[in-house]
Parts: sequence; C-alpha cells; structure tokens
Amino acid sequence: MMTAHQRALLPLYLPSLLLGIPAQASFVLLPLYVLDQGGSVAAAAAVIGWRGVGMMVMDIPAGMLAARWGDKAVMLLASVGLVVAFLGYATSTTITSFYIFALINGASSSTFLLGRMAYISDTLAGSERGRVIAMIAGSLRLAALLGPLAGGALAPVVGFSTALAIGAAMMALGAATIAMTARPGPRSESALKWHAIPHLAITHRRIFATAGVGAIAFMLMRSARTVLIPLLGASIGLDAAAVGLVVSMSALVDVALFYPAGVIMDRHGRRATAVPSSMLFALALVAMSFVDTYTTLVIAAIAAGIANGLSTGIVMTLGTDLAPPAERGEFLGLWRLLTDVGTAAGPMVVSTVVVMAPLSVAALCAAACGGVGSLIIYRWVEETLAQDKSGNLPEDGT
Repeated sequence: MMTAHQRALLPLYLPSLLLGIPAQASFVLLPLYVLDQGGSVAAAAAVIGWRGVGMMVMDIPAGMLAARWGDKAVMLLASVGLVVAFLGYATSTTITSFYIFALINGASSSTFLLGRMAYISDTLAGSERGRVIAMIAGSLRLAALLGPLAGGALAPVVGFSTALAIGAAMMALGAATIAMTARPGPRSESALKWHAIPHLAITHRRIFATAGVGAIAFMLMRSARTVLIPLLGASIGLDAAAVGLVVSMSALVDVALFYPAGVIMDRHGRRATAVPSSMLFALALVAMSFVDTYTTLVIAAIAAGIANGLSTGIVMTLGTDLAPPAERGEFLGLWRLLTDVGTAAGPMVVSTVVVMAPLSVAALCAAACGGVGSLIIYRWVEETLAQDKSGNLPEDGT
C-alpha cells in the first residue's frame, strides 16, 4: 500500500512547486515590470493589491464550485486561470490590463487553494493530513526561495515579458500533472446556494468563533511579521543586504521546522503545535517592540521563524479537519475567507498604528491581537485529530 506521501507526490506536491515558483517570482517581477512599462510606484503596488482582492472575492464562490463540480475539476479550472493571467501579464501594455489580470490571478489562486484543501480532505485520512499539508507548506517555502531568484535571474536576460511567459508554461505543466494524476473528487447535486451561506455560518458559528478566530490570529501574526522585520531593520539603519540576511535567517529556521511540525500534528494532535506556536508568535512580536540593534532584530526574527515553522500547515489542517463532509467546499470557502481577512489585517494593523505611533507600538498591537488569538486557541479550540477505536491518537499516520 502506498504511503500518504507517495499518493500526494504527483497530484499535490509537484503541482505546488510548478505553480508556486512562478507565483512567488511574480511578486518580484510584476511591480518591476509595471515600473518598466512607465507605471508609478502606486500602480506597481496596486497590481499586488488587486491580486488580494481577487482572492477574497472568490473564497466563497470557489467553495461552492468545489462542492458542485468536484475538487479536481476546480483545481484544473484554477490552473488554467493562472496560465491565462500570466500570459496576460506577458502581453499587457496598459496599467488597466495589469489590474484585470491581477484580479484573475488572485481569483484563480484562491480557487486553486480551496480545491486543493477539498482534495486533501477527500483523499487523505485525518492522521495523514498534518504531514502532507506540512510538505505542501514546505514546498511553498521552497518556492518562495527559488521563485524570486529565478525571476530575478531571468528578467535581465530575456526580459520581463518572456520571464512571465515561462512562468505560464510552468503553470501549464502543473495543470497537466493534475489532469493526469489527481483522482476525481465527489460532486454534490445539492450544493448550497448563496442564500444558504449565512445559514452555514450560523450552524457552525462556534467553530468560526473559536478555531476561525484562531486562524485569523495566525495569519495576522504571519503577515505582520513579514512587514515588521524590514521596517524595523530600516528604522535602526540597516541596508537592504543586512535586512535580507535577517529575513533569510528567519526563513531558514522556518524551513527546517516545517516537516517536524507535520509529524507532531499527526502523532500528538493539532494542539501540540497550535498552542505553543501561537504563544511564541505573540512573544516574538512583543520582542520586536524592543528591537534597537541588529542583534535584537535577529533574535526576534529567529523567534518568529521558529513560531512560523512550528505552525506550518496548522490553519489548513484545522480547516480540513473541521469541514463537514456534506458541506465541505462551502465550509472551506468560508474558512479561506477568514484566513484572507487575517492576512490582510496584519499589514493594516501596522500601517494604521505607525501613522500615530512608533513601530514598537505597532508591534505590540499586532502582538496583542495575536495574544487574544492564542488565548482562544488554548481555551476553546478542541483537538481535531481523529482518535482510533481505543481512544488514543495514532502513532503514525503515514
């Protein structure tokens, strides 16, 4: 019998890399390409912003599509959308067209992530999901390292347009891999309608008010950390190279812990990583409020990297564990919407506070939000790893 990793290799792990590397490269290529086309700095930033809008807009519709069409079909549709978006970037000549394709990019990304979550929930046992999701999260971290490097190396040689077209080709290969290797998921002829979504939220209100708020807190702390480290580095007089080294050290710790985190989740339960990592994250953000030297920044960044590594996959794993089988796609759509709210909230908290107060206060505000989430996770989020018939957690889910 094949292990969970063997079953996930072609339909999940490989497409995650093939789609993830171009996606991560685009965060470097797109703003620079917009500037190269004569756009302003604000326009370059807005392109990334429109991608975020597309993700939030499609969270719930993507869940409904997954329920009606099946998770494999939704992943394929989203992959094609990503290819279209990247080909659109490569041929765009106006700022408006960049915005349109960024919206398509974000909507397709959200749809793909939702379809993948549904596929994991449909095809893997609860005792297998933690480490598989951790491996996917690890592949995303690898893509975050390789994508910008590859894009930065290609663009000066072949130009922005060709580099983005190469990204589209990689994504097309990822779509082909899914088409050939993923098994069709279940479809529901009675998928929920729009008017039923509020009822679904009310029915599962306790889950969204506890685990959902905890998920928002995790994503808020992650995105706040991403913004705070460079800003704090600049505030103490570090140049870009020094700040980059700090970010790399934090990322290295993060990457080293992603798989152990998955193993712990599957062997000892989700709370075994959720509780300590959420608390450590809040403490790391508190530590950032005291940063005044390179050394203190490194310490705070590494602490945040440890917390992020320990929390690898926890948000997605909780979502797949808690999703009711009869309403899985719609539930995961709402779950994705919550996590996207958290992702957007982190930078918003920082940017709002720094208008009125120093960065140290912004870090404390983010830590306070995370601390509330940590308390909720500790007090009210129950263990979601399925137990065996003896009432014990599984020793090995492979």
